[in-house]
Amino acid sequence: MVKARDHHQWIACDCLGETADPPLLSPAYLSEAETYYLRRLTSIRQRRPEHDVDCPFFREQAPPRIREKATATPRTINEPDGLFSAHRLAPEKLAQLPDDDEPDDRTRGVAIPRLARLLWLLMEMAHVNVIEPLEVGEPREARMALEFARLRQAGERVEIAPGVPLARHLYTHIEPYERGIVFARLREAAKSWPPDHAPQAFLLLYAVDISGTTVTLAGGRELVVKNRIRHIGVHQRRIGPPYLVLAVVGEHNPREGYAALRAYAQPVARAANFVAVHNAAERQTIVGLLDLQYRLRRRGIGIGFKRLLFDIATGIGEVRPDLTLDLRDFTTGEVIEAALEVVTGDDADALGMKLRQVEKLRSLTPVVTIHAEDLEGDALEAAVLDQLHIG
Repeated sequence: MVKARDHHQWIACDCLGETADPPLLSPAYLSEAETYYLRRLTSIRQRRPEHDVDCPFFREQAPPRIREKATATPRTINEPDGLFSAHRLAPEKLAQLPDDDEPDDRTRGVAIPRLARLLWLLMEMAHVNVIEPLEVGEPREARMALEFARLRQAGERVEIAPGVPLARHLYTHIEPYERGIVFARLREAAKSWPPDHAPQAFLLLYAVDISGTTVTLAGGRELVVKNRIRHIGVHQRRIGPPYLVLAVVGEHNPREGYAALRAYAQPVARAANFVAVHNAAERQTIVGLLDLQYRLRRRGIGIGFKRLLFDIATGIGEVRPDLTLDLRDFTTGEVIEAALEVVTGDDADALGMKLRQVEKLRSLTPVVTIHAEDLEGDALEAAVLDQLHIG
């Protein structure tokens, strides 16, 4: 298995006998499960033969995946456990044939890549998902360089291996990767890397496009990763750029050395504000709130918000509103805190789930609901102020 994968070879199955074309198997490594497995290369369209029904590798076609029907992010999102690590040493361990009474795991729901949760953790620690109220006379300096500086500073507080801070192997430009500096530093660090931990580095890049295994950066430069770029949501293409991409650099195959193995692309509000968004309506809402800060400031009102990336514990259980709002009247000193939910009607199930979330939140705090019509023109300002009864 390991040798076939390292040499980019397929494995032929003899279940159909010597006279028929053999079904093919492709060795692969599933890093999050720390296991090798054989991928069946069967296809009616490409005329690739199926395994014999009595062959251990025969399986019926997978039922429709739940996640392919979903339009929402997972119901629960918790912070990642352990180190800021996305690459592990590859053990010589094979996946096992599932028991007959086990459910077909190919129908699993929305899965969260570990790289996604690691990126969200870094964004949370850097507070790039928090926009403070804009006070009277206060300038708002928003630049991409400042966002990256905050993320690099947060990288000092997490470790990718015992005693190895993320900031030591975190790169926010493509040049060190293209020039081989990332690989040279990893090879040197590997000499004293803590045992039982895989040497790894991370690229944190601003991207203007993602496609398959290619990340396109500003200026047309590209990063190619070994595996398909991950993201959450079936409407990723509708959201579009910009993206904040986190890629892990490591070594699976000693013959090939270090390379960018996997990547996760997170759409953000805009180039100067790395606030995570999961759909186009959220981006419109967040950009609208950023612009609204200046209009409300002229009226003596400050508005800030936080994009929730993980569930928070409350008296009614764990919840995760889209945003929490912080409004301050600089004249009276009044402070209003509320939750904000972006309600979209793309999918009936997702809409029903969203409305139930709104009702649940109302038992905790005032809730502002933003619909598509509120994103036209200046309607966002009226929607926020009217629902919070601010004159």
